[in-house]
Amino acid sequence: MWLFILFYSLFLLQKSETASDIVTVKEVTAGHLAELPCLSIDEHHRFMFWQFGNNDVIGPGNPSNEKKYNYEVLTGTLKIKGVSTAESGFYKCVSRGLLDDSQLRIHSIELIVKSDWEQVWESDFETNLLRGMSAVMVLVVAIAVVLLIITVKRRKNQRFFDLEESRESSPARYTSNNTPGVSSGIENVGIDNTALDIDFPKVFKQMHNEQAMQ
Repeated sequence: MWLFILFYSLFLLQKSETASDIVTVKEVTAGHLAELPCLSIDEHHRFMFWQFGNNDVIGPGNPSNEKKYNYEVLTGTLKIKGVSTAESGFYKCVSRGLLDDSQLRIHSIELIVKSDWEQVWESDFETNLLRGMSAVMVLVVAIAVVLLIITVKRRKNQRFFDLEESRESSPARYTSNNTPGVSSGIENVGIDNTALDIDFPKVFKQMHNEQAMQ
């Protein structure tokens, strides 16, 4: 039954000469409810169905995803729950004449689904990949900076130690003091006290004379 309605509706659309060229633009954020008004309804026309794309028909007698689509028969308003980018496109609201079924009135609405950047940031693969690469790059740069600081400090410490070793091993530390007028410590070693300079032969001769007198 619904196939008959579909082909019959498409036939009427091709035959109709009263289709409107005015397109209304409707912008909705992804994940929200989209409400598309049927502007082809007036006092001489009543709602017939909605057409999405080339073959998708939403209306009475045509089974549709009730969890996704819902429409009001009297006003023709189409409600799309949890809209996503897959539902973006042109929707045509078709209304037929009350006196003549062959007289159709059509109004088109372009549905633009805007991406929710918070959701994209959390779920989009390319965004997460880019975020992961950025985090890795920041980590690599931080590690490189830390290693550079450590290397510079080590070089400074090594230079300081080398300078200390060069000072300790300098020949000037072991050079004797040959300044004129100043005797070295080794040369001054000996008996400089004149009181201790005794004439031992003279002492022995005096002791011998004293024994002979006794």
